[in-house]
Amino acid sequence: MKPALGYRWIQPVEHWQEFPNGELLKQQENTSISHRLNLCFGNHLLKIGSLASAIDTTTCRINHQISLANLASRTESTGVVGEIDELPFVQHAIDTAVVSHVLEFSADPHQTLREVHRVLMPNGNLILTVFNPLSLLLVGKLWPFKSNKSFWHCRLFSIPRIKDWLNLLGFEVIDEHYLCHSTLLGEIKEQKKGRITNMFANIAPKMGSVCVLTAKKREWPLTPIRPRVRYRTVFQPAVRTASMLDHDKN
Repeated sequence: MKPALGYRWIQPVEHWQEFPNGELLKQQENTSISHRLNLCFGNHLLKIGSLASAIDTTTCRINHQISLANLASRTESTGVVGEIDELPFVQHAIDTAVVSHVLEFSADPHQTLREVHRVLMPNGNLILTVFNPLSLLLVGKLWPFKSNKSFWHCRLFSIPRIKDWLNLLGFEVIDEHYLCHSTLLGEIKEQKKGRITNMFANIAPKMGSVCVLTAKKREWPLTPIRPRVRYRTVFQPAVRTASMLDHDKN
């Protein structure tokens, strides 16, 4: 297993159109994320990355929504400019975070998740979308005559490995959903899109090219709570005749 920490910078994808079948990916992820955001409440919603900024979250019940991207990949919808692995927010400031395809292009995905965990409030929600290497996407990555090489240079991490990272940080994965059962090599036509997706979804539901993980930040108090009832301790020696024996010796 290769280490997650990488020392080679990867050019991130800034627009959905740079992905093969990018409009299809955006449409399916938008529907899945919007459905999960209906169960999220609070005051502040943070969308991390330029791809997450393009997600339509108007139906979300959280009114204050912030889009964050770095200086190189900022767009018109970017509200805050900052580094993804050093979020410019205080601890416990965000109620829900949406992270869309950031770990694949991050040099240190552990640090990215640690920063998300830091800024989230206790019981805050994380909606994370990543590419699934154990899917038909692996065929496209091994195909030698593929186009759009900038996308195929991204690093793919297995879903159990990402879930293990989340569990170590204190997240509880409450939902796991797979989308887009395709190799993403060629353009998927509209008339074949529904038939192919339904066929692979029924045969192998966990072989979708995209996985949407919903996790909740859990924190347990470290200060022990004193019991209200106080018990009086009474000294009772194991040998009841010990005092009598000592008296006889004297």
